[in-house]
Amino acid sequence: MLMAQLKQRLASKNWGKILTVGIIVFVMAFSAISLISNHADISRLKAQAAEYDAQYAQQVEENEKIKAIVDGKNTDDYIEQKAREKGYVKDNEIVFYDISD
Repeated sequence: MLMAQLKQRLASKNWGKILTVGIIVFVMAFSAISLISNHADISRLKAQAAEYDAQYAQQVEENEKIKAIVDGKNTDDYIEQKAREKGYVKDNEIVFYDISD
């Protein structure tokens, strides 16, 4: 009878140890997966931030050009450039078209 009770206590203690170890392993695995996932998200967001920084710098440069045009600097040059883009030419100006490939 004493031996049966001793075996029962050892069996219940073993299950408790197995359950405790299982919970610890689960928590550690979950933490590792979360850490890897967060690291991947941080890397992706850093790359996205660098791309946005480049776009911002490009937009600032374009804004400065437009501001210079609005302020009156190089207005004639800008108008001439836009007119030429639309195919206009100056009086008495000869236009040559390159038809070769």
